[in-house]
Amino acid sequence: MVSNAEKTQWSLIWSLIALNTAIIISWIAYHNYQPILLDRFGLHELAPLLGYSKLLVMATVPPLAGYLADRIKSKGNRSLPILTAGVGITALIFMTVAATIAPESILPLQGLLPVMIVVWLISMNLFYAPALATLEEFVPVAQFTTVMGVYILASDMAFALEPAIILLVDFLGASLTFVTGGLLITVAGFMFHRNYLKRGQVDKSANEVSNNPSSFHLVILFGLALGFVFAYLINVLPVILEFKLEGISGDMPMELVISVILALTALFAFFIARRLNQYNKSRLFILSFFCCLFSLLGVYLLPNVFSLIMLLVLIPSLAILSVTGFPLAISNASVNDKMFAAGLFVAGMEIPDSLLEIVIG
Repeated sequence: MVSNAEKTQWSLIWSLIALNTAIIISWIAYHNYQPILLDRFGLHELAPLLGYSKLLVMATVPPLAGYLADRIKSKGNRSLPILTAGVGITALIFMTVAATIAPESILPLQGLLPVMIVVWLISMNLFYAPALATLEEFVPVAQFTTVMGVYILASDMAFALEPAIILLVDFLGASLTFVTGGLLITVAGFMFHRNYLKRGQVDKSANEVSNNPSSFHLVILFGLALGFVFAYLINVLPVILEFKLEGISGDMPMELVISVILALTALFAFFIARRLNQYNKSRLFILSFFCCLFSLLGVYLLPNVFSLIMLLVLIPSLAILSVTGFPLAISNASVNDKMFAAGLFVAGMEIPDSLLEIVIG
């Protein structure tokens, strides 16, 4: 009979998946409405500054939040006050922006919109890394990649639905979109925090927690590798495909092709995750990373339709890379540094995307 300590705590995992989905939807709304709102209020010249601000926030806040969460946890605190604070501030910013940009503005704070965007970026990253780190704490090692398959299925599907989400936020309008975002983050954050407080005591021996010294350089490298592939896929590959398939694809937007790639990657990750437990995850990660690079290079170099064949290599490679990345990163952290390691991994994932956004403009 399996003890409670050895069981995967699915209620916590589903609430984490719900929180992650709410964050993804909020990010999509942010990317869609930031340039629109800056132009609307005559603040478009601040866009480059906000790009650099995002890079700074993404590189520093997740590790700092993880470090603080580890220190709080080491003192025996069963709650995650940094999560509560992050969710609360994020929801407050959402509602404040909604009241500011409404057709009949309730709060005349349009000039402070860039400041609110930066505060929103900070607050969003206060709670994500500590929350993500709980995956390792409440999932037995033997089931970690299986759970990651479910997690990747939900997150990549959410990204794949970006065109539909953009249509929805355009239908709702700016003000109602930010109200909805605030409600989603609040409800998902409350669900996760409630399940976190209700958790049982975890048998550390059952989870095979390592007390080896932390290898933070490896944690960052795993995040950077996965982040680079995703950043290139989302920011660069649509432009390349549009050039390659000119005259073939008609009026079909290449972002739709990326959505299909992400959806197929999510499905492949879900079905392959359980089978990856028997293999060396480090070798799988390295092999899949170079397969991703090979396929992306092939898309760039090969002519026309032949470049699409290389996408067939990219889909399973990216799925394996996604499933193994976080388990590998967190396994290279000691028991007292798990949330800090999660923060470093998140920062590593987000830095390539932020850099590419600055370069592309």
